[in-house]
Amino acid sequence: MNPNLRNMLTLAGAVTIAAGVAVTVYTPQPASRTMAELKDAGILEGQRLVITCPERLTKQTKNRIKANQPGLLRASQLYGTVTRTARCFNPDGGNCLRPSDGLARVGNLEGELVIPSLRANLSGTDGGATVNDGGDNDDVDDAMQFDQAGCVVTTCPLFDAEVLAGTKVDPFGGCLGGINTLALQPAPCMMPNGWNRGADGGWCEETECLDPSGPGGYRPCAVGDTCGEVDCKFTGPYGLADGGARWNGFNARPREYSVGAACVPVSCGVVAGDVPSEWL
Repeated sequence: MNPNLRNMLTLAGAVTIAAGVAVTVYTPQPASRTMAELKDAGILEGQRLVITCPERLTKQTKNRIKANQPGLLRASQLYGTVTRTARCFNPDGGNCLRPSDGLARVGNLEGELVIPSLRANLSGTDGGATVNDGGDNDDVDDAMQFDQAGCVVTTCPLFDAEVLAGTKVDPFGGCLGGINTLALQPAPCMMPNGWNRGADGGWCEETECLDPSGPGGYRPCAVGDTCGEVDCKFTGPYGLADGGARWNGFNARPREYSVGAACVPVSCGVVAGDVPSEWL
């Protein structure tokens, strides 16, 4: 990375891309830094990658998502899995990930990953949210990548293959279009919606089941009791031996194995009782 570009950036953390190999993450500063300025400073010389992270969504992040993925956010949603365009610079001038297979290079030096769409704050910006213009506008946002251990850095061919397979979303037509784009991804896991079913109005626990005649409308569940079940079960390794769907309690499981109308999208680390389902 050349000195001119480095002077436009601030350190935002580090993301592991392989065992013992990490990239340091930078975002432009100040918040009003334009894409034209970044291009003039040589950002396009970096390897084109995308980074997918669990994020705490701010008002401006949600505005940007709504502009290009209308109807996808749930009411009051505060968290989501977001993919952003990025450019990566290796100290030896090479790629951060091997173009052939997307893996970290053998003996890789620590790379430097720049996320043009993200800012530490929005001071000096107008809070705009532009409908798809190719991804080179100056709209930015201040989401928090609160779990960088859960971030994944991917080459464009691998990400585009995931989009083709239906496991990732790209509303910009290929590796997220320009240098300043982001897309909300389908939540990686699902869990039964037990909110408001608990005796205290919170999450229903497996030891509390509905019973209109019982105290508070609940009674303790017996071993094997299914009175607390909702319409969300799981197949595959979480299913029955004959291949049918099985109740897994109020636990998060991979999205691809979920079956039922009462499954809600969540991050895989969520457990019953964390927050209301619409926040996840």
